Amino acid sequence: MGWKHWALAALALLTAACHKAAPPPLPAKVALWEIADTSGTRGWIFGTVHALPAGVQWRRPAIDHALANADRLVLEIAQPLDGNVAGVALARLAYTPGLPPPSARVAMKYRAALAKVYKDLNLTDAQFQNEESWAVALQIAAIGGEKQGMDPASGVEPQLRKLIGGKPVAGLETLDGQFGIFDTLPDRAQQTLLEQITVEAADDRDDEADMVRLWLRGDDLGIARESQKGFLSDPVLHQALLTGRNAAWASQIDAMLKDGAAPFIAVGAAHVAGSDGLPALLQAKGWLVRRVE
Repeated sequence: MGWKHWALAALALLTAACHKAAPPPLPAKVALWEIADTSGTRGWIFGTVHALPAGVQWRRPAIDHALANADRLVLEIAQPLDGNVAGVALARLAYTPGLPPPSARVAMKYRAALAKVYKDLNLTDAQFQNEESWAVALQIAAIGGEKQGMDPASGVEPQLRKLIGGKPVAGLETLDGQFGIFDTLPDRAQQTLLEQITVEAADDRDDEADMVRLWLRGDDLGIARESQKGFLSDPVLHQALLTGRNAAWASQIDAMLKDGAAPFIAVGAAHVAGSDGLPALLQAKGWLVRRVE
């Protein structure tokens, strides 16, 4: 199967999954944190959803104020979404000759769900020949999201890029680095990822819209609970995709702040929630971190 324009969106969906219809409009109270020291405000942290149904309104004055006062925008990846670039990056990592078909890699109890997903999304095993399980999982998430009307162009990051104006945009990771995290997962963890993404894609319930509601009302505790479910309930996946990345990012941000930057940091909502989220980790490094109401 050729790499499609939604490949990078699939990666984003994994840590802020939401691919159903837009939730009812709510007054936006999306969580924003201020980072400070004894001299005053030094930066901001903001949790995002990478792909949204069109028309979701999330901006509020505190966010606009922070963007106006920041000296740079810091995202997970600095470069804008480009399907061709993402496809090349994925293709470098995703293939291993002689792999069995995906339906033979998942446990027996997940095979009916995978068959349903294949039927719903017009896919077959043959389209994933020799693709590693993590790559199959990303594509299933992406194709399912596209079918449900999810559009990365309607996500938060493209809008932030416009709002930041001519200020620099930096990244905490590279595209190759993000895909490399998946590529280095143990086989068992890749299998779990594929199985759990299959279950989510086969499920007709609107659980993902609940995630958007949590995000819109700034319920970071609710988001933290959600980030313990599905594939992120697996300890290996949780460490590789969430906890480990948060720790690495916190160290980068700490160095950036100590160097005099005033960043607006925007990463997936699961990365800013809970005791291992960026606000808590930066507070542990000595910064004064408070929620901006």
